Amino acid sequence: LPVAAGRHTRDRAQQRLPPVDAECRSYAEGMARLPRMEPRAGTEIRFTELPEQMYPEGATPEEITRHSMDLSYALERVIERRYASQPLDLLAELQFAFICFLVGNVYDAFEHWKRLLNLLCRSEEAMGRHQELYTSLISVLYHQLNEIPADFFVDIVSQDNFLTSTLQVFFSCTCSGAVDRALRTKAEKFKAHLTKKFQWDFEAEPEDCAPVVVELPQGV
Repeated sequence: LPVAAGRHTRDRAQQRLPPVDAECRSYAEGMARLPRMEPRAGTEIRFTELPEQMYPEGATPEEITRHSMDLSYALERVIERRYASQPLDLLAELQFAFICFLVGNVYDAFEHWKRLLNLLCRSEEAMGRHQELYTSLISVLYHQLNEIPADFFVDIVSQDNFLTSTLQVFFSCTCSGAVDRALRTKAEKFKAHLTKKFQWDFEAEPEDCAPVVVELPQGV
């Protein structure tokens, strides 16, 4: 339901929204033009609640660092809590979130899709335990990316380079010795396909892997 009225021109003027007949120059501007909406009570999409903390309680600094780089612990928590009997069903939620955004324009679903995909792609240890899950993930992403309009990447994905950087980490993880050869081969073919179709560069160093300069307090 709309948070504020927006049916008439005077309503848009009061909210300082741009006129609908003006040309939209970016995705961000288009989002700003839309009325603020809130779901009707009881109709919210109940996505799985993803962990905010990626490491177990009482973890040592070394463990916190390890679990923050490899999100397998957090992914296993999600699987055990919601998909213990069939981990592949996690991909159904990924698909559902994608459809809700692509067809229903539910932006929260896009954010959930991003968080869930990030969790899957940055879980190197889990790739060795869930080969079938990750083999199917590649197939799901292949078809999802074929459904997205070309200009989608210009305004949404490339603004923070989320998808390319996340997949870059994923492809790096599939090179691990613990990963099945068939999965590694499929990942290499998928990487080649994306490079050819979208001209994405997966060889450059991800920004989150670059050296970080830490300013120490005075006297340290």
